Amino acid sequence: MSKAALSRAIIGFLATAILLCWTTGCGRVHPGERAIRAQPTVNIAFMPRYSLRTMTKRYIPLVKYLDRETDYDIRYISAVGYSGFLSAVEQADAEFAFVNPVAYVTLHKTRGAYPLVMTQEPDFAGGPPRATYRGVILARADSGIENIADLRGKIIAAAPQIAVAGHLGPVALCRRHGLNVSQQATVVGCPTQEDVLERLQQGRADAGFIREDIWREAALSGTTAIQLSPVAFTEAYPGWCVCAMRDTPSAVAQMVKRALLGLDWDNPNHKTILRASGLHGFEEANDEQYNGVRRLLDEIEVPY
Repeated sequence: MSKAALSRAIIGFLATAILLCWTTGCGRVHPGERAIRAQPTVNIAFMPRYSLRTMTKRYIPLVKYLDRETDYDIRYISAVGYSGFLSAVEQADAEFAFVNPVAYVTLHKTRGAYPLVMTQEPDFAGGPPRATYRGVILARADSGIENIADLRGKIIAAAPQIAVAGHLGPVALCRRHGLNVSQQATVVGCPTQEDVLERLQQGRADAGFIREDIWREAALSGTTAIQLSPVAFTEAYPGWCVCAMRDTPSAVAQMVKRALLGLDWDNPNHKTILRASGLHGFEEANDEQYNGVRRLLDEIEVPY
């Protein structure tokens, strides 16, 4: 055999041996060392409640926590805005989604989604944490708007139509008071609810539809330089949920559910994760809790 042929044979043998080690797991794990293994990938889609940069800052600690507490490689999936979110869920074939009530009832229809847990959120008005939230109609203090009737002919900033507290709830509330905002006011769509606040601050809108907690959090942090006054509040809606899809293996769903319910505000490490996410914790949820949202959508004739 020539030297060249012998070299090729040796290289081929070594390559085969290395491949076998990778695929059969040969090699020794020393006592006290953690075995290195490939983890199955699980995709969780996070609905863009905030801007992309804020979303990453808020939820990556939660993703890392789930990665540690489960046997899975948890992957974060999202979109730039509300409008592209459901498409992102489909394209990623996500096993789970962290979504608002409208997105949940839509995924329940299209993907057989069911809720695992519901968010408990801090009450920035000073009350105890709650698993519900509501919308608020805000007006600039210099706008002359004191009640819903005063919105007639005004410019209103609002989140996309899929937002419950930042769009649908306030629209329904205005209708109940005799004001059809789509015909009797100018509604300007914003990518996120942060953008609603920004537009109000910049004087490019007279009023805005937004989640109450997002407004109160911004007010407490001092990021709202222009005084904004609440005109009216919507009813309370069930909190956001983490839902599993019809095809998600039950064992995987239960493991993720246990990890989320295991987050404890009194645990300093858990508290850091929860505070970053703007949450107080999670509690168990069921589909019937979202029937009120279905009735809201039927009331204002929004298909889902």
